[in-house]
Amino acid sequence: MELKTPEYVQKVVMDAAGMVGIRLCAIGNELGLFADLASKGPATSEELASRMGLNERYVREWLYGTSAAGYLTFDKLTRKAALPAALIPVLVDEGGPAYQGGLFKMFTGLMQPFNELVKAFRQGGGISYDTYDGIFWEGLEANSCVRYRNLLVSQWLPEMPDVKARLEKGASFADFGCGAGRSTVELAKAFPKAKFFGFDLFEPNIEKARANAKEAGVEDRVDFRVHDISGGVPGKFDIVATFDLIHDMADPKGGLRALRQAVRDDGIYVLMDVACEDDPADNAGPMAVFKYGASLHFCMTTSLGQGGMGLGTVGLPEARVKEFCKEAGFSSVRRLPIQHPLNVLYEIRP
Repeated sequence: MELKTPEYVQKVVMDAAGMVGIRLCAIGNELGLFADLASKGPATSEELASRMGLNERYVREWLYGTSAAGYLTFDKLTRKAALPAALIPVLVDEGGPAYQGGLFKMFTGLMQPFNELVKAFRQGGGISYDTYDGIFWEGLEANSCVRYRNLLVSQWLPEMPDVKARLEKGASFADFGCGAGRSTVELAKAFPKAKFFGFDLFEPNIEKARANAKEAGVEDRVDFRVHDISGGVPGKFDIVATFDLIHDMADPKGGLRALRQAVRDDGIYVLMDVACEDDPADNAGPMAVFKYGASLHFCMTTSLGQGGMGLGTVGLPEARVKEFCKEAGFSSVRRLPIQHPLNVLYEIRP
């Protein structure tokens, strides 16, 4: 049913309130305010500012706003704010299955290149990777870490028994577009006999990936390198994988052809990408808003910035995966029976 004008005004106000709520959460996440309230308990603005070494007037305004947004409770008698226990996994427990701190960082970074985005609307082209602030890459890593740490090995890999069996026996595994290496590290922790390689064209990602591997104690079996797949592949591997990469690429068809060259003839290609419908108009609901927003602010835009195809976040539905893979020389594509609001996985054979 179509809304009336006053109802649309109310929608704008509510959407704006949600936007501000995310911003308040981003501040609380970045400064450690949520973590302090979780570990040390309720506090007045004076107490919280003193504990954190922050300016009290700013903390006071943040407490009122974040309480009004529903992320804190506030006692008018004691003037103390508290973090509900049910929100601790969401706002504090980094890497846990419910953690959303990466989302706050990611969207803070995504929204920054506004003028560059408007210019691209008018003149075409796009935005380069180095335009985005470091907080975006931190958020992207934290967000992906939640999926890889909690789902990849325990829930998704059992749906690929051949991949699991080969890793247990010591297969070679190459992760192209590995980012900060979170997926590779989680697999390396689970399969000590296998040899893992991670490739990414963005050098800061590789530096972080190496640090993550060292911290996890798997640097002896993980080799991270700066490499652009558009220039060819650095060898052949038993298993190759791309996690949230293909839709971002300037040349996704060329990337898939290169991946076909990278996987041995008896090997397996694991493709994770964004769940979406064949008809873009059929992507609906809050997750569709999220995906299109991410596409416009990063995925489509950075691809176009490289002179690429600009598939966008929802540009790789199952029908297109099968079409592109067939063109690249793969023989079969199997969609795994997983349920996830953001991602879908395929097991692909040469």
